[in-house]
Amino acid sequence: MANIKYLTREKYELLTQKYEGGHWTKETIETRWDYHHRVIELLKGLKITSVSEVLELGTMGVSCIDGSDSMDYADRWNFPGKNPTYLHDARIFPWPIKDKQYEVFVALRVFQHLTPVQKESFIEAIRIAKKIILVIPDIYHNTVLPDASGITYQNFYEFLNGVHPNLYLPTAQGWLYFWDTENPSSINLEKV
Repeated sequence: MANIKYLTREKYELLTQKYEGGHWTKETIETRWDYHHRVIELLKGLKITSVSEVLELGTMGVSCIDGSDSMDYADRWNFPGKNPTYLHDARIFPWPIKDKQYEVFVALRVFQHLTPVQKESFIEAIRIAKKIILVIPDIYHNTVLPDASGITYQNFYEFLNGVHPNLYLPTAQGWLYFWDTENPSSINLEKV
């Protein structure tokens, strides 16, 4: 098994201080660690054998796995050293990635910015990865990006024509969703 380096609290604090301003603010750094930590623990449980099995979208310089592949676009959300594996806008289809190329796709608080093509972007994530991890608020308002909007559990259920997520948990800044496309769920976790 490969030596995977997961983001630690110490490295998270160093990176967010380095990138502080704009996206990483003193007011949100602690609550953002809440969902990063949960996602890292979930990734550890998935027994990933190589960093090349993971694609992270819109990391803002803070990846859950050191050296994982990444996708960002050129127009916004810049940070020092930005050098994604794919320089591509996730709102443009198809993504330049083969079917099921990745074991895991991770997008933490990104999908609210993909309006009006959130469904299409989600379907692309399902196409390119076996497992999907998203953190997204169900309600989202942003004066800088007024078109951005949250996605609800019901929205995802409809996007997948009746398939439920395998995991659905609250975090300090939205809901953590996990889908295993090889083991789809029929359990309505919203009612559990």
